[in-house]
Amino acid sequence: MPKIILTSDQATFTDFSGSDALGFGLCLPYRLVPAFVQYKVLSPPVQLVDDRAPFAPYSLCKVEAALLASGFKRDDVLIVPPNYLSNVIDKDVAVVGIHVLDPMGLAPVSWTLRVLTGGGVTCTRYEFERLMKTIKNLKKKYGFKLVVGGPGVWQLRGLEDKYGIDVIFEGEAELTFPKIVKDILEGKEVPRHVWGESPPPSLIPPIVTPSRNGIVQVTRGCPRRCRFCSPTMFNFRSIPLETILKEIEFNLRSGIRAIGLTTEDILLYGANGLNLNVDAIKKLFDNVIRLARKYQVTDPIGFSHVTLSSALVAKEAVEYISEVNELSNNRPLFPQVGLESGSPRIVAKYFGGKPYPWKPSEWWDVVINGSKLLNNNYWYPCYTYIIGFPDSTPNDYILTIELIDRLREEGFKGWTFPLILVPIGGTLIERSG
Repeated sequence: MPKIILTSDQATFTDFSGSDALGFGLCLPYRLVPAFVQYKVLSPPVQLVDDRAPFAPYSLCKVEAALLASGFKRDDVLIVPPNYLSNVIDKDVAVVGIHVLDPMGLAPVSWTLRVLTGGGVTCTRYEFERLMKTIKNLKKKYGFKLVVGGPGVWQLRGLEDKYGIDVIFEGEAELTFPKIVKDILEGKEVPRHVWGESPPPSLIPPIVTPSRNGIVQVTRGCPRRCRFCSPTMFNFRSIPLETILKEIEFNLRSGIRAIGLTTEDILLYGANGLNLNVDAIKKLFDNVIRLARKYQVTDPIGFSHVTLSSALVAKEAVEYISEVNELSNNRPLFPQVGLESGSPRIVAKYFGGKPYPWKPSEWWDVVINGSKLLNNNYWYPCYTYIIGFPDSTPNDYILTIELIDRLREEGFKGWTFPLILVPIGGTLIERSG
């Protein structure tokens, strides 16, 4: 019987009907999303196969891999969808680990959509609360320890007693989380708050449970040091190509017919800080596409994020990715890009590393020229810009509007979306108060 159960709420433990973009619909207030739409389209529940989840959120897969690499047996650890917890948890379970992304509905997209739609509890918070009711009853019955971690765990600081959380785990799991679990199993006292140290790439083991929609991480952290962004608080590393390919092939052999590369900037793969490595990027895509074709996956190999300054520096890599993906108007890519602001003053103060190697005063040129480069290669991005920098002035917003107007005049193909600034826990802007 398992000693450790890993899970997350219904807003994240799902395949979003095969499209991760549908997950943003769960950032809406729950009152606006009919149950049929939520549970049949946005977040259909996952069914167990041979007593195990057939796939899981990538973060849970990585936590499981870390536990197994530290010496736990496969039967000791079980990833379970939230709808099966009551069937699986019993007196043998000593630790339940919960991954959270947006438990209180405070993430930038959720906060913005709440404001735009008149407020209310988001689907993400509703599902977290629903999960915690189940966990509370099971914990009262069986007495396990509850450890909660993930990118949204900062939202739960100060709410440990309300939700019966024994350990708030922030940071990375590979080195520290297994130690915490072993201490709990040995009956030792563990801190209420734990910060997981950063592992070197060689100590990040590959997943052993297929990841939702074939998501695989290629970089971790970011060297640009934007003050409002949490990934930049982690040391920047590129995941070894061997690990990436092993995870992709494992997913494909397990029946997953999609590949998605998650990163803060795909063009930073193989980089030394902000010194880009075009050859490493080419090698990455050569190998991933070769593997995809081996398993008859013909869709373009997409990725989550890219930065405009990286695109201009690594123009050859942009063109190469488009070429090997055989992109066209009917076969484009849709990465997310941080536009953030059109004000050079705001750029310099809050995200001065994003234009590098250009200066903050040259941000307009970076945005306009970078946008043309992306569009010419059939990359049609979603640009997010931020509302609510602490010392922003009407002129700063005017400059942002003018930059967006300029993009429209230049024939930009893509989307722009506003995000209200949220002082995410651990970011430089949150630490500065």
